[in-house]
Amino acid sequence: MKTILVSIILPTYNWNHNWLSIAIDSVLNQTFNNFELIIINDASTNNIEKTILEYKKKDNRIIYIKNEQNLRLTKTLNKWIDLSKWKYIARIDDDDIWCDNNKLQKQVDFMNKNPDYWLCWTSSIFIDMNWKEISNFISIESDKKIRKKILNGNQFLHSNIIFRKNIIFSIWKYIDNNNTKYCEDYEFWLRIWTKYKINNLNNIFTKIRISENWISISNKFKQTYNAFRLAIKYNEYYNWKLFYLIWIYRLSIITISYLLKKIWIYNNISYFWRKYFLKQKI
Repeated sequence: MKTILVSIILPTYNWNHNWLSIAIDSVLNQTFNNFELIIINDASTNNIEKTILEYKKKDNRIIYIKNEQNLRLTKTLNKWIDLSKWKYIARIDDDDIWCDNNKLQKQVDFMNKNPDYWLCWTSSIFIDMNWKEISNFISIESDKKIRKKILNGNQFLHSNIIFRKNIIFSIWKYIDNNNTKYCEDYEFWLRIWTKYKINNLNNIFTKIRISENWISISNKFKQTYNAFRLAIKYNEYYNWKLFYLIWIYRLSIITISYLLKKIWIYNNISYFWRKYFLKQKI
């Protein structure tokens, strides 16, 4: 029996059956087949389990795990790191698609040929809930270039990456606290790059779905603020001075958006209250 080379992790919670099926199919259709697909159901309350079990019956590469209680993303991510046993770890979210059937093969080939690199990723195509392509995101290619830009913000998405399992023995896992809330992946990447080389294969694409579940404006401020603090914390490793200006600009935009939303809500509530409850003529 051959040794499995890649552990692929797919966490899901109360997600759409059809989209989850498409994500799973995009993994099972890969030309590289020496992998295990660990699907973690984070205590979903819908019947998504039925879909997962149907796939498990058809393909013995699938390992199914169900959390007894909802652990949420960060704790679930750390759980799958513990569960994965093999040389490389890859990720796909339940609403994303590996649209290149050779994606995994190309990434494994690169990692095997370049032992001094510990993580590589791909570029992205953003799609909406109706499958319409919104934009392409071409990531910076070389390790040297990305080190000059990484403090500007997170460039990479989970569904794009593959990394060596041995990373966790030196940098450990995702940090789960209020200081990394909504950007625990950014902190994880920053920590990896303090010790290891990385690379982007920008001729491969994954489709990343922009859904209604993406982070709200109020949480976006918290995410941006925490990411800014992480950039300050790790600046000694990357030494990029101008990132302050970029993050101050982003925080300003998020703050303005948040205030405008609050004003819009206040004005509309006030309008309906005065018109329909106080019976004022407006």
